Amino acid sequence: MKNTPEALGHEPMRRLMLRMTAPAIAALLVQALYNVVDAIFVGQGVGALAIAGISVAFPAFLVVIGLGQLIGIGSASIISRALGRRDVETAERALGNAFALVVVFGVTLLLVGVLLSDPLMRLCGASEDVLPYAVSYVSVILGGAFTFNLAFSLSAIVRAEGDAIRATVPILCSAVLNIALDPLFIFGFHMGTAGAAWATIIAQSVGAAYLIRHIFGGRSSVRLHMRNLRLHAGIARETVAIGASPFIRTVAASLSIIVVNRLLGFYGTDLSIAIYGIVNRLLSFTRMPVFGVVDGSQPIFGFNYGANRNDRVESAIWHALIYAGLACAVFWVVLLLFPATFLAMFSSDAALIRDGVPALRWIVLVIPLFSVQAIVGGLYQALGRARQALVISLLRDVALIIPCAFLLSHFFGTTGVWAAASTSDILSAVIVLPMLIHEVRRLRRRQAAQHVTTV
Repeated sequence: MKNTPEALGHEPMRRLMLRMTAPAIAALLVQALYNVVDAIFVGQGVGALAIAGISVAFPAFLVVIGLGQLIGIGSASIISRALGRRDVETAERALGNAFALVVVFGVTLLLVGVLLSDPLMRLCGASEDVLPYAVSYVSVILGGAFTFNLAFSLSAIVRAEGDAIRATVPILCSAVLNIALDPLFIFGFHMGTAGAAWATIIAQSVGAAYLIRHIFGGRSSVRLHMRNLRLHAGIARETVAIGASPFIRTVAASLSIIVVNRLLGFYGTDLSIAIYGIVNRLLSFTRMPVFGVVDGSQPIFGFNYGANRNDRVESAIWHALIYAGLACAVFWVVLLLFPATFLAMFSSDAALIRDGVPALRWIVLVIPLFSVQAIVGGLYQALGRARQALVISLLRDVALIIPCAFLLSHFFGTTGVWAAASTSDILSAVIVLPMLIHEVRRLRRRQAAQHVTTV
């Protein structure tokens, strides 16, 4: 039964949660590692302004990832719930629509990359000195966005079938290949920030090819039929509605990065923007384990909710919160204790390290609280509760962090910008905890009603 959809409804919860989340955590940590390695190679091989360039381009990079999540998480939610109901036809229709949406979004981003890279980077806060580095990076990333969307989408769909290992392998392989290609393109071919982008695109293409082979090779629980490649209004609408939450969360994060970059450009310098770019990459090591738990637990939430196993949904919630909190705490402690050591990996610039230490500590100060928001948001996505998931997605990265950054920077300059992240994490946890308690009570009432019906 292992690695099959049925295991999601019957395997002991602790073992199931470990089996589903451990590969996802490992994959996302490796993914975070290659983002860090990208910045290290760029910083050591090109310079601090190049780090600022890829930092300014990072919001566009996040939008590419967000579109892949929109398709993948939206489709995966439909597929996992359909498999829980044994409705294979709906699951296969969702798979076909996912492929169609990947093509639509991929072509759109390609056109944006070709036509609008320069004004887009200026909007994101690039100065004249930083602009060439940002444009050369983002134009390649947007041009190859199709591979990102396909890899992220298919990985989420394969995970929705209960096969966490097979969903993780291409992510790991892509990350290792990206790390290997970075020095070749940056140092060997002297391609600068464009070399880092090409390494990423090529690596993602390999991961996407692996997943396509899995789907077309007959190993998947759902099959891809040509008739399902035509967009079905109902399926596409539900996919986008559910996937809108992680996408808007990612776009919101992009927007907050743009705002922060512009505030840092006003109160600080290009060096401040470079510091923020480095800290964001280090911060991913505390957040990626949380997102790994979210990715691994969503098929469990969705399948058991579709199968009316509400007790297992509640059990999965508590397991997910514990695992996410513990995984996040490890990196949180290390970054608080040894900030200068990590900053020095990116640059030997004494000013960057000096100013970066307090920035890093302020931003990660209460980051374990982020686990609560992420798990509850992932739960709503898996249950098809698009509106609630959307609210949570907008909460931290738009409704809280942007006004906090403006307010605190007005009084404390760049220190206020750094402190805005921790302030937002505290406020979002205070708001989301009652939502979690309400949802658990709703699941218990649903379970009680199901018990009465069966008796």
